[in-house]
Amino acid sequence: MPATSSPSPPEPAPPGWLEVWLEAGREGRAFTYANPSGLAIGAGDLVRVRLQGRPHTGLVVATAAVCPSAMEGRPILPVDAVLESAAIDPLWQALLEGVARQCHSGLFRTLKSALPPGWLGQARRPPGQGRTLWTVRPNPAAAMASITPRQQELLDHLASHGGTRLLRDLVQEAGFGRTLIATMERRGLLLREAGRGPSRAGGAPGLPGGGAGAGSPPLEGARPPSPAQAAAMAAIAGAPPGQNLLLWGVTGSGKTEVYLQAAARELAAGRSVLILAPEIGLIPQLLDRCRRRFGPAVIEYHSGMGDGERVVAWRRCLEAARRREPCLAVGTRSAVFLPLGQLGLIVLDEEHDASYKQESPMPCYHAREVARLRARQTGARLVLGTATPSVETWWRCQPRPGGQPADTRLLPLPERIGQRPLPPVRLVDMRLELEEGHRRLISRPLMARLETLRERGEQAVVLVPRRGYRSFLSCRSCGEVVQCPHCDVPLTVHRGPRAGGREGREWLRCHWCDHRQEMGDRCGHCGSTAFKPFGAGTQRVMEQLATELEGLRLIRFDRDTTRGRDGHRRLLERFAAGEADVLVGTQMLAKGMDLPRVTLAAVLAADGLLHRPDLRATEQCLQLLLQLAGRAGRGERPGEVLVQTYSPEHPVIRHLVDGRYAAFLAEELELRRQGGMVPFGRACLLRLAGPSASGTATAAAALAERIRPAVEAAGWVVIGPAPAPVARVAGRSRWQLLLHGSGPGADAAADGAPDGDAALPLPPEADLRRALPPGVSLTIDPDPLEL
Repeated sequence: MPATSSPSPPEPAPPGWLEVWLEAGREGRAFTYANPSGLAIGAGDLVRVRLQGRPHTGLVVATAAVCPSAMEGRPILPVDAVLESAAIDPLWQALLEGVARQCHSGLFRTLKSALPPGWLGQARRPPGQGRTLWTVRPNPAAAMASITPRQQELLDHLASHGGTRLLRDLVQEAGFGRTLIATMERRGLLLREAGRGPSRAGGAPGLPGGGAGAGSPPLEGARPPSPAQAAAMAAIAGAPPGQNLLLWGVTGSGKTEVYLQAAARELAAGRSVLILAPEIGLIPQLLDRCRRRFGPAVIEYHSGMGDGERVVAWRRCLEAARRREPCLAVGTRSAVFLPLGQLGLIVLDEEHDASYKQESPMPCYHAREVARLRARQTGARLVLGTATPSVETWWRCQPRPGGQPADTRLLPLPERIGQRPLPPVRLVDMRLELEEGHRRLISRPLMARLETLRERGEQAVVLVPRRGYRSFLSCRSCGEVVQCPHCDVPLTVHRGPRAGGREGREWLRCHWCDHRQEMGDRCGHCGSTAFKPFGAGTQRVMEQLATELEGLRLIRFDRDTTRGRDGHRRLLERFAAGEADVLVGTQMLAKGMDLPRVTLAAVLAADGLLHRPDLRATEQCLQLLLQLAGRAGRGERPGEVLVQTYSPEHPVIRHLVDGRYAAFLAEELELRRQGGMVPFGRACLLRLAGPSASGTATAAAALAERIRPAVEAAGWVVIGPAPAPVARVAGRSRWQLLLHGSGPGADAAADGAPDGDAALPLPPEADLRRALPPGVSLTIDPDPLEL
């Protein structure tokens, strides 16, 4: 008797009503559309719709067979077309829902933060097409009479650089204003020419077997691992799905090689890999190493790329996931949301770094916690690499009460590659320098050491806590400090480059709102002419070194000089090529850079880092100084560290000298346990900003009373409201409320629960916003790194 097949179930009817999210307004919102044509549409599809007569690309977030009751009797526009099916994976949407829950933020706000800018809109230029790079050069046919001194400075600067410079470098590195350049163009003194910069988003997905393209150099092979590296690689390969691992390796111990070999194993098994770095400045070296090992198909993703480039990178990840091809992505914090399919490994390099935390706009997520959530959802192994673990991560490596295993497995790399010694730390007591009559910014021991660099063929990095020329400008008669008119912070003194033997022009600038103004010659408070700049920034250190050590070649490395496309890469390549002897910069130069010729790492004014009223001040200062120390002696020659300080007896300095970071962590954990601080307690900061101080303060007080009953019922406390540490930014008054309660390290919850999983004792975000008066904004920051 022939077998009969059972009738197949009928196909489900296409949805008649859709909720479509559009980038409308500041945060985006969902609108209801009809599907009268019976198109096969599901959640996660991209569709074309119309809003106020204009076409928009929208994301379907929900479907329904019946019309929503709120829309009955109202005209509903139809969907025009389906642009892309399954653009959003259900697992990825579940990740967003988890992040929204952790950060107490709406799903649509979280979605907008995760998607690349312009993903739902039209790209400004075709994918794969690079940006226009403008160059500027003098017009040889122009009459150079009646030009201003500043215009002459610009012409002299161009002459000293071969006659031509990129427009962006003139503005961002040399400090010449766009208005000045435009004026000289109108007068015919300058000529502007266009070129094309290369696009970084191109390339085909699919790493294994792809190799290098025709004409590309052969790929670099894996390096023989040390015993500690081999043990770490074996532990990562054998870890169960979703396992968290802390790769604690001293600086120069070869953590990156462990990442690359672990990534190679995952890619060969058909699984994708995500490697994160905390700042854009660390991306060039990491990306270059990945591409030398795996070829040009490595995907780059960070905010330094153009909107169109990020959209192309995002779509490359989507296409690879649909074809079930593995890919390797390298990026900063936002790359944690890339739509990678079959994810097998997530790496957070420099896991301790505060740059992984987003403070604004909402959601105020921490990439490390998002990565933990994603690893649990996908079964990917999460490797946290650092030479200076955060207190929270170190606590997770400790066994839990009741004999339960630690949440995170520790993988130590205790020695540098080749057993090179860690550089010794030498302290310069600046109090003794003053007693002996040396009142200069740069101590005599540091000057003597810098003098020998060129003859030895060595290099140095010098850390300066601040950028700019001087920290602030004040009146010696009345003590008045020149403040930003829009923010409650002092203006920083900046100075342009020297030209033609003349001093560069000085101006004042706010590092919060970017307000700029000219240097006045009289105090606005008392009328005195006794103005004096105080403090020192990177510009002033550069000037002093150039004056006192003639012939020393210098490069400045801070936020002012590294702006624009490939700003970090450009300066680091010049320094690595030996074009300079000293790299002078702010905290970014202490982070993860591998510069083999650097034998000296120096810190000016370490006290500016030590004395901050913040829970994590000692932890972050010691991490920074140890990371900076690790820049020295990574090559064949031994290195040394020189720290100028007025507080050589400070505990941070003591731990820096003896290098016993584990002892510091144990001490810090005990202090926090006694105080009920993170990770033994949790905090949430509510930041309010409004046009007036009184109105914002009133709104903050009303909000405190509204949430106090529920907060206290949950065992938490409400502290405040109080003015923010910087009480005014860009003309808006800022107040804040601090919520404090028990955390996962407390005895009541010592079961290893992830930090961000416990719900905050707050009403929904939308309810909190509705209770605020017009013009007052709210930011909810769970587990803030700074108050």
